[in-house]
Amino acid sequence: MFRNAGATVRVIAKWFSPRLAEAASKDPGIELIEADAGDEKLLEKHIMWADIVVIATDNEQVNSLVWRIARQHRRWVNDATNAERTEVVVPYMGEVYSGGLKVAVTSEGRTGVAARNALQKILNCLEEDKELRTLYEVMARLKPVLKKHIRVAKQRIPVYYEVEEIVKPLIEEGKPLKEILSAVAKHLENIIRSNGGNVSREQLLQELLGTQA
Repeated sequence: MFRNAGATVRVIAKWFSPRLAEAASKDPGIELIEADAGDEKLLEKHIMWADIVVIATDNEQVNSLVWRIARQHRRWVNDATNAERTEVVVPYMGEVYSGGLKVAVTSEGRTGVAARNALQKILNCLEEDKELRTLYEVMARLKPVLKKHIRVAKQRIPVYYEVEEIVKPLIEEGKPLKEILSAVAKHLENIIRSNGGNVSREQLLQELLGTQA
């Protein structure tokens, strides 16, 4: 997860799983340090290099040493063996709407099993909520169009809430997407013209229809 987010990852261990070794052989952003994690001088060197330190051994003495050095150098810690020493939580993550909406769930170390099951229930609920899916679709299409025509952020913010109030009743009535977007285009036309812009409702509708949510 850290690597996917763009971080360089170093792993210190006496041995590495074939899967991890293969990943490191293909990715220079994964550095494997074959060494004893109980070596205090070695640990300090790499902990000082890091921004986040993950503790994940089955040796409590080593784990406590890593935690102490990390705290000494004021590094953020994720201790997979002790929730009370964890400052950076790695949640269970999932996504819906083709990756457009991401969900993260954590029990903060109390029970990963429950957190994982909770995540799946949340994802199922979101996928089955057609009204929320339509709201997501409309608002995701709105954002780039609004940014194009109203460049000042503080002027855009109230428009999002106005559009939300307009589209929610239409969504609840089961109106088709194009009809809902037409109502949005009408409102945007008035807003943009009041801000000195000059764009037709038809053009705005085409932009909304042509934008990928």
